Order: sequence, then structure tokens, then C-alpha cells
Amino acid sequence: MLKTILKLVIKVLESKLQKSGLEEKIIRNKQYIDVAKQVWNIVEENFRITESVEKKLSSKADEFNKIMLDKFPELTISDISELRQSIAGEVNKGKEAVLENSEILKKLQEENEQLKSKNIDLESKLVAISNYVPVENK
Repeated sequence: MLKTILKLVIKVLESKLQKSGLEEKIIRNKQYIDVAKQVWNIVEENFRITESVEKKLSSKADEFNKIMLDKFPELTISDISELRQSIAGEVNKGKEAVLENSEILKKLQEENEQLKSKNIDLESKLVAISNYVPVENK
């Protein structure tokens, strides 16, 4: 009887330890994400003006990795890459719509320029034709 009770107590204690370990992991992961967001903002601020897109992207990723490794040496490069991708996805959610709108605007501007050019061409042809065709006065 006592042996059975001790086994049950041991199981309960083990499950509590596992639960507390899991809670610690969850809290730790939240801390990683919070710090990763802060690091993302720091890197974003540092790289506002650069020469080329490729340089900007690679430099940002390298800088993000470096800062995260300094803050959390226990993380692997793979862990940091996953965090960076997660943060990037979250941050860039709204930017897709802006990019689509700017692409549409650019296409409309190009089409408008083409139409203006055609209009000027047609007006000059109309003037040329009206010079050759006699106009009747009524």
C-alpha cells in the first residue's frame, strides 16, 4: 500500500517537474521572440540607407545573427534563422499590400504615358489631314 502511494507521489512530482520545465521553455521562447523583435528594429534602424538591395539584405541578416548570438549564445544559427524568418514574416505582413499597390500605380503611370504619346501622335495626324482636306464653309 505504502509502495503504491509512493509510486503515485513520484509520478505526480515527475509530471510537475516536466510541466515546470515546459513552462520554462515557453517563457524562454517568448523571451527569444521579444528580444528578436527588438534586435530586428535595431538592425532595421541601422540599415535604412544602403547602396544595394543585396548588400542591405545580407548585411541585415548578418547583423541580426551577430546580435542574437551575442545575447543568446546557446542558440544555433538555425534557431536564429528561424527566429529571423518568423519576425520578418510578421513585420512584412502589411508591406505586401503596399508593394502591390505601388506596382499597380507604376503600371497605370506607364499606360498613361503611352496614351499621352498616342494622343499627341493622333492630334498631329489630324492636323496634317485637315491641312490637305478643304474645309467647307456653310
